[in-house]
Amino acid sequence: MNLRTLTIASVFFSSVNCVSQLEKVQFELEKTTFKYSINTGVYKSRLPGANAIENSFKNFSVFAQVYFPFKRSLDIPKSFQKNEGDSMYYERLFSISPMAVFHLTEKGGNAIGMGQEMSFKLQSKLFIKSQIAVVWVESNAQKNDGLQSGLNFHHYWHISYYLKSNTYMSIGYNHISNGKIFSKEVGALFDMIVIGVSHRLANKK
Repeated sequence: MNLRTLTIASVFFSSVNCVSQLEKVQFELEKTTFKYSINTGVYKSRLPGANAIENSFKNFSVFAQVYFPFKRSLDIPKSFQKNEGDSMYYERLFSISPMAVFHLTEKGGNAIGMGQEMSFKLQSKLFIKSQIAVVWVESNAQKNDGLQSGLNFHHYWHISYYLKSNTYMSIGYNHISNGKIFSKEVGALFDMIVIGVSHRLANKK
């Protein structure tokens, strides 16, 4: 047996060993406790006609989310024996949670709708999350806050870090637009730099 054959055999058996060590995961629909998020930040309008201030991150807005009491989760089997909020666990490896969202700008423009949030665990306390929702927007045509009345998409990408077992802080970026899907006309063009806090009620023992 020459050196080349030995090398190929070594690589093959190493690969087989790595595959055999992969952990199994399972997918479950879970009932959850009440969870909400409150977010604030600065935004800009990218709609035509925006002046220098409107087109800069010097405008104030808030939005809130309420999560439905169930979600789809993926994790290794033994992790499902732990409750979310465990001080050494915090949250599932991957999950999809339905939620409702409400926006309000300092100029009175607002949006309300429903969608879902995907969450990926990066480390024990650190998560990356992405939201998409369909929202109905109401805005004042005389005030340019980036919102345009009608159906639009809410997108929110954020990094979250747990401060306590059921509370985390987030920093992210929010964008609202219609993507020219609901209408051929340009809808909202709203961008926001966001900081927020989320809290989940603890499970009753």
